[in-house]
Amino acid sequence: MKKYIFLFLALIGVLSTSSLPTEKKEFNLPEIIKLGIKNNPLISAKLKEIEAKKAAYQASKRLFNPELEFHKGKGKFYDSSIKRNTDGVSLSQYIENPLKRHYRIQMFEKAWQAAENRFDFSKLELFFQIKNFFYKILLLENKEDFAQKNLVSIREIHKLIEKRAKLGEVKELEAIKLYVETLKAQKELNKIQTKLKLAKENLNKFLGHSLPSDFSVSGKLDYKPLAIVEKTLLDKTLLSHPLVKTKEKDLEYAKSNLSYVKWQRFPDFTLSGFIHNELDGKNQGIGISLDIPLWNFKSKEIAEAENLRLKQSEELRALKMEITTEVKVKLNQLMLSEESIRIFHAGLLKQAEESLKISEVSYKQGEISLIDYLDSQRTYYSILKDYQESLYAWNADRAALEKATGGDIK
Repeated sequence: MKKYIFLFLALIGVLSTSSLPTEKKEFNLPEIIKLGIKNNPLISAKLKEIEAKKAAYQASKRLFNPELEFHKGKGKFYDSSIKRNTDGVSLSQYIENPLKRHYRIQMFEKAWQAAENRFDFSKLELFFQIKNFFYKILLLENKEDFAQKNLVSIREIHKLIEKRAKLGEVKELEAIKLYVETLKAQKELNKIQTKLKLAKENLNKFLGHSLPSDFSVSGKLDYKPLAIVEKTLLDKTLLSHPLVKTKEKDLEYAKSNLSYVKWQRFPDFTLSGFIHNELDGKNQGIGISLDIPLWNFKSKEIAEAENLRLKQSEELRALKMEITTEVKVKLNQLMLSEESIRIFHAGLLKQAEESLKISEVSYKQGEISLIDYLDSQRTYYSILKDYQESLYAWNADRAALEKATGGDIK
């Protein structure tokens, strides 16, 4: 009976284990970007900054709290011994100058909007870093594949030469040379695998280490010619780039601050109502008070606010020039990457592949030397690696251009 119970429990365990969802191990670029937005700590910090600025803006629209004063005492006439309890209550409400209030609220609104634009730029920077490491991983995976194929090919040739050396058809030195080449190929593979591991670790860092340690990426280093008109791209960039929009909000903030300081020259009001029980009767009524800008006419504050406005205006102009230059540089780099890829597509890849096949057959038939064959093989894999490097450079340059322009480029 116990045996059947044990088998029953084991069966339940197997079924429950098989029903558990398996952890996802392979991720494409959109999925990785989504994880970055969700888990990157700097992005989370920027979101909290936006929430704080928004809360400050909403709070700035509320009226100031009224003040309630209550006092109680005992009064005595100077010419008699009569004493009487005295007390009083007063309620006052500060009323801000409506125009000054308008510009003060505007300042908080612009600060909130600037924080949102800074958040958009933080996402751009994150996307750029993620894309860079994603493409780097794809490049290293391709290199790893080439290195493995190269190692397998050299090992096969090494086995063949060892047999021929034992039969006396070739010198033993040929087998030794091939063994050395095998060690070199293994060392190159190990080096690539180490770089691949580091690239994955760096990518996971930008995702808040939300990926499993043995994750893999899905995708390929692709190339698609882009029809880009420089002037159109620059015009769009200067209108929509998050840094430009942030600096524009900083300038608007400075303008609102200047107006706010100027309107501080005009007094605010305090309305009050009171009721006092005094020695000789009751006193009640309403009152109004205001501050008179007699000694301080805000000249210093206005000068500072005006210079802040001019500073923000000049910084906006400088930023637009800097972004224009950066876009032009990144666009030229992308065009150069396209030229490199076109050379490979023009026939270089096909010629290299045909040359390797011919040299491999020729070497096995004894028509060329080992050195010639190894040179041919190295040339072929070097061309393949250069092609993958060009594809990586094009994708990385495109990501850099998208960061410079502030958005995706179709």
